[in-house]
Amino acid sequence: MGENKYKSEGTDLVKICKDAASKVDRGAVDEFEIYAANSVQNEIEIYNGDVESLSFSDSTGIGVRIFKNKSIGYAYTEILEENKIRDCIEKAISNSLVTNKEEYNFLPTEGEYKYKSSKIDKNILFREDFLKFSVKSKINIAKKLEILTKEKDKRIAGVDSLIYNDSQSEVAILNSSGFFDKYKATTCFIYVNAISKQNGDISTGDYFGCARSPEDLNLEEISANAVKRSVSILGGKKVKSRKVDIILDPLVSAQFLSVIANGLAADSVQKGKSLFKGRIGDKIFNINIDIIDDGTMPDGLASKPFDGEGVPRGKTVVIKGGVLNTFLYNIYTARKDRTQSTGNAVRASYESSPGVGLSNFYIQPSDNTFEELLGCIDKGFYVMDIIGLHSGANPISGEISVGAKGLWIDKGSLQFPVKEVTIATDILSLCKSIEKVGSDLKFLPSGGYIGSPSLLVRDIMVGGN
Repeated sequence: MGENKYKSEGTDLVKICKDAASKVDRGAVDEFEIYAANSVQNEIEIYNGDVESLSFSDSTGIGVRIFKNKSIGYAYTEILEENKIRDCIEKAISNSLVTNKEEYNFLPTEGEYKYKSSKIDKNILFREDFLKFSVKSKINIAKKLEILTKEKDKRIAGVDSLIYNDSQSEVAILNSSGFFDKYKATTCFIYVNAISKQNGDISTGDYFGCARSPEDLNLEEISANAVKRSVSILGGKKVKSRKVDIILDPLVSAQFLSVIANGLAADSVQKGKSLFKGRIGDKIFNINIDIIDDGTMPDGLASKPFDGEGVPRGKTVVIKGGVLNTFLYNIYTARKDRTQSTGNAVRASYESSPGVGLSNFYIQPSDNTFEELLGCIDKGFYVMDIIGLHSGANPISGEISVGAKGLWIDKGSLQFPVKEVTIATDILSLCKSIEKVGSDLKFLPSGGYIGSPSLLVRDIMVGGN
């Protein structure tokens, strides 16, 4: 268990792609694409100083897209023997005979790219020092975080959940139009949920860290934030139902932003599943807010040189000065809207064909400190955590009703803890009610890498007693 099972060289995806391409009968297809991926992952769970679970996976496979008579056939295999690759190609060809024909079904061409080349250095995506961490050393990192969390405050009764996971991955794409490229990436993530107790009351608070290498995980900061978020809600009570001004913690704002982001993917819009359909050019926010999807951020954990179909990624200003500027596109959805791909094709793995998704998606921060936002509120609510967003948010109607906890604000200062209340609004009203954006940008790994600063929002219904 102490040995590092990660590979410094990785699987030869170049050879895999070229070998698979050589097996495609060019006379039986119009075009083809080979997508190859390798992922090596560890996950560790710690409870009371012991390893509760430990898992390791090493997955390599290819996905084959066949284009024939304006139809697409897709198939994949993780068994990379010659006969299985041939079977996979034949299955993709067979599938192309029964899928819908559409004029948009053909490989990407350079004239369809919004960004002609990627401005990211591939070397920053892969950290060599990641490889020096053995499984044993990662277990020790997780155990240390548990110890630090328990030591931070005498009211901490225990740790409810502590998870460490990481990934070393490689992707290569080859197609019949002459495109071939690849990249490697490393990421790691650690999460802790702290339980605190005082005078019979129980509270929880969580926090996390993510980076390209375990070397960059700040365990002191992670434990301190988890403890602070837990103990600060001890003794929390309901407040009377009313409309008040609120401040959304950056991680809460990022969760709301994820709901907004889903409605800005072009496939959701084209399927009539977005409340932003037909709103290009509309002022969505009253203030001059910018929302950006940047697939080339140097420190963005969702950064890549190209997307899931080989299109260069770039920096897309989705909302500029509060106005909806564009949706996020892959090649297929861009063709339907007669525009260019923004490089937002995503794949969960080689098992799936490209959809539309996020990269590093964030609200541009301002110069306003948290204290300055706080000073703008006479009576209000600092929302530190929300519960039930996925079940309590309707992405089509935009209606939101979620549980919330945090601290009451009185005359610009934080007062007593509040819990067991609800926040009820809708996405468009929430957007219009944002008055100020903070400077404390933080990112949340959730369906991409979603970031937001604190937000000051006026007149939101808080339901309590």
